[in-house]
Amino acid sequence: MNTIYGRILFLFILTIFGSCTIYEKLFDNPVDFKANEERGIGAPSFVFYPKTQSVTQNDSILVGSFIVFQEDSIEPFAGVHLQIEFPNDLIELDTILPGLFITDTNKSTPLFTYTYNNESTVDIYTYFLDTLKQDINGTGHLADLIFNPVSSGSDSIYYNLGECEMIDHLDQEIIVNGIRGAEVIIE
Repeated sequence: MNTIYGRILFLFILTIFGSCTIYEKLFDNPVDFKANEERGIGAPSFVFYPKTQSVTQNDSILVGSFIVFQEDSIEPFAGVHLQIEFPNDLIELDTILPGLFITDTNKSTPLFTYTYNNESTVDIYTYFLDTLKQDINGTGHLADLIFNPVSSGSDSIYYNLGECEMIDHLDQEIIVNGIRGAEVIIE
């Protein structure tokens, strides 16, 4: 009788451990400069978060824009120009909001504006304006872009690095070494 219970217990344990699937977790931290460097994206860089997202025709698409520096090479900056391109046959621009990094620093109010050509390119301009401090430094959230799906398919939202720019308070350009786009899948 003990062997029957032993066999049942053994089969139960085998079923439990044999049926488990171990999934590989993929973390997507937009401000992780080490993970970005492993992907060939040097700092300072502009990255989108999330890297990939799947939505339905009824969902909105929220993409965050971030600036990422290495901890030991943070340069103070005062302004950023982002040129963002997206597939207008797949998604349409709905709203652009300032990010928390610029707006929460010392409770100052940034100059945040954008131009949109009603096609597939948006230019965002944000400048740090404060009476006591001329620059900010660090890694953080620059803007949120909200899109609406137009059709099904997949494509990418990306920075046009040739037109993106970061400057200090003396209007000296700070070299941007990398970008990371975002893939959107609409089902």
